[in-house]
Amino acid sequence: MPNSKQINTLAFRGDWEALLPVLRAHPDLVNLASESKGYTPLHQAAWHGASLSIIGELLEIGADRRIKTNNKRQTASDIANEKHPERFDLAYALSERQLTIAQLMRKVIASKPDLFGAYDGNQVLADRLVESFGSEPCPDRLDELNRRMENAFIALTGVSLSSPTKIECGPNEIFELQADTRFWVSQFLPIMSEHASQAHIVPIEKGWAVVADLFDPAPETWGLRGDLFLWIEMRQALCHVQIPEHLTDLAELVKSAFQALTGKPLRSGNDVFVSRLARGGMSSGMISGSFWTEQFIPLLEKRARWLQEMWVSTRHRID
Repeated sequence: MPNSKQINTLAFRGDWEALLPVLRAHPDLVNLASESKGYTPLHQAAWHGASLSIIGELLEIGADRRIKTNNKRQTASDIANEKHPERFDLAYALSERQLTIAQLMRKVIASKPDLFGAYDGNQVLADRLVESFGSEPCPDRLDELNRRMENAFIALTGVSLSSPTKIECGPNEIFELQADTRFWVSQFLPIMSEHASQAHIVPIEKGWAVVADLFDPAPETWGLRGDLFLWIEMRQALCHVQIPEHLTDLAELVKSAFQALTGKPLRSGNDVFVSRLARGGMSSGMISGSFWTEQFIPLLEKRARWLQEMWVSTRHRID
C-alpha cells in the first residue's frame, strides 16, 4: 500500500507515468493532500500545466476540483489560471462543475446497457425527462433530487411515482409502448441515487456525452439579442446527439440545427430574424450569423477537442 509521502512526492515531481498506475489501483488516494500546502495530485497537475490526458485521467479516477489548498485557499483551477493563463484548455477542464440532472440520467443509462427492454416505454419516458431537465444542476441533497424527479414525472405523465401503475407512451392505439412506475421506483431511482453522491466529482464522460454538453458554460458575449434565445433552443435540440469524432461533423450538426430552428442557412455576415424569439421587441428575434460561425462554433470545436484529449487515456484502456 503506497504511503502519503510517495503519492505527494510523485505528484510534486510531475511523474505521472509512475503515479497514475498507483492511483488507478488505489483511487481512494487521488485526493490525498500534502500536509504543508494541501496540494492534491490535481493541484500539482495544474501547477505543472499537465496535458489534458493527465487531467482527464485524474478526474476519471475521482479527483475533486473543489478542494482548496491550505495556504492560498486555491482550487486546481485557480492555480492553473495563475501559472498558465494562456491555457484555456486547462481552465475548461478544471472549472468547477456539477453534473446536471439530465447528465446524471444519461450516465445511469450508459452504465446499464440492459436497463431497458425492447420497445420499452420507460426508455421513451427517460428521453422526455432528459429533455425536460435541460441544464438544471443536480441538487446536493438526495431528497431534493427525488422531489424533482417526482415533480417532473407527474408533469410529463400526470401520474405520481407512488402510484403503482402503467403509463401509455404511444405511438398509437395499435402499437402501444408502456412505462411502469414500479420500474422507476425499484430500478432507475436507486441507481440514480448511487451516482448522485458523486455528481460533484464526475467529469463529462465519453459514454454519455452529447453536443448539448459543449454549450456550457455559456458564452460571455453574444452577437445580437436573439442569439441567447436560439442558444437555449439549440442546446435542447442537441441534447440527445452524440459528440462526433470529427470536428467538421460537429460544425455541420450545428449548422443543420440552426437551419432547422430558424428556417435559414447559417452564413457568416448574414443576420436572420426569427419571429417567435421576438418576445421583447423586434431586436430580440435577430440572430447574428457571424456570432455562430466565427465565435460559437469554433468554441464548441475547441471544447470537443479538449474533451477528446481528456478521454485519450480512458479510450486506450478500453481498447
